[in-house]
This record gives sequence, structure tokens and C-alpha cells, in this order.
Amino acid sequence: MNHDHPEWAIRCPWCGASPGQRCTTPTGRRIAIPSHDARITAHATTPERTSA
Repeated sequence: MNHDHPEWAIRCPWCGASPGQRCTTPTGRRIAIPSHDARITAHATTPERTSA
């Protein structure tokens, strides 16, 4: 997990960036900010998973 950007633990629902990867524009270029708002919101509303 990236401690600076914990939202990178999930796929971005807007651009489809894989977990661990930066968000991109529709043409595949990296965006100036680390993550889209949609990814940050999705991460914040995702229930935490516990390890068994």
C-alpha cells in the first residue's frame, strides 16, 4: 500500500487505473494530481477488509 496515497489500493472508477497506479486522462497520460476525486471518494466509502 502507498502510505502517501491510500486510495491507490483500489481501482479508479473514473479512469480505470489499476491498484497501485496513478490516475490518467482519457488518453492515458498521467494527471497532475495523484488521484481523481472519484477514486478518493470510492476509497473513503469502501468498508475496510480484515485479514483472517
